[in-house]
Amino acid sequence: MDGVRICSPERPEGLLSFLVSRSKRAARSLTPSASDVLKGCADAINQILRTAIEARNKTDFVRVSNESFPKYAGLTMAISHYATAVIEKPVIEQLVRESICEMEADFRAKGLAAFGATVRDQAMFTVWTLRKISEITTQINAASAIKTSCEDDKEYCCNFNINALRAQFSLDCLNIALDDNRAIYPEVQEELVDGLRAMVDAYTWARRGLELRIPSSEELNFQTSPMEVEDEALMDFAFSGASEWLDEERGVDAIK
Repeated sequence: MDGVRICSPERPEGLLSFLVSRSKRAARSLTPSASDVLKGCADAINQILRTAIEARNKTDFVRVSNESFPKYAGLTMAISHYATAVIEKPVIEQLVRESICEMEADFRAKGLAAFGATVRDQAMFTVWTLRKISEITTQINAASAIKTSCEDDKEYCCNFNINALRAQFSLDCLNIALDDNRAIYPEVQEELVDGLRAMVDAYTWARRGLELRIPSSEELNFQTSPMEVEDEALMDFAFSGASEWLDEERGVDAIK
């Protein structure tokens, strides 16, 4: 797992390609054989997630998640590799966008009743951060290959993968609970919220990867503030301000 990079010329879509299997509309855009492969992997992942959310307390959840996470990570990365190999890039990009939108809609519609405001808001903030990461990886894919700092790039990619997978594991646990209409015990919810915060770390490592290719002195389409300021704001939101952020984001959406 540690050796797989976020993005590279061989796999330009990178780790986030696994999101094609999360899209509820994937079957209509894929060949039957590709759809069957992704469904088989997704079913195996869902079984792992269902076992994890059956835990009744923190101790049980930590034990189960430690045992099951390597399998989850392996399957998730296998989906990314398969999708990149057999699905055209525009289709991957479309399905990734759809998957993120579907997650956001599900948490917005059902998250409050299922988990309460704190977990719902943190989950929605995590999905929003995932969307920003997707934008960054698109920038990385479009940038010229780096000629220096290759070792730094490998380190950044490794750290990105670890944090993105950890956060996605928590997000997927909550998603499967929504799909199954299954309650999650409070101590387990706390652990999942803590796991969601790793998405901010993934965002930071992705930004560092982009910085190797496009220095911050150059113009970036998504950048509206200095890197350090934006990263600090994300960290503050992740640990204390998700609810306030969500209120502000709703206001922005309403204006748009």
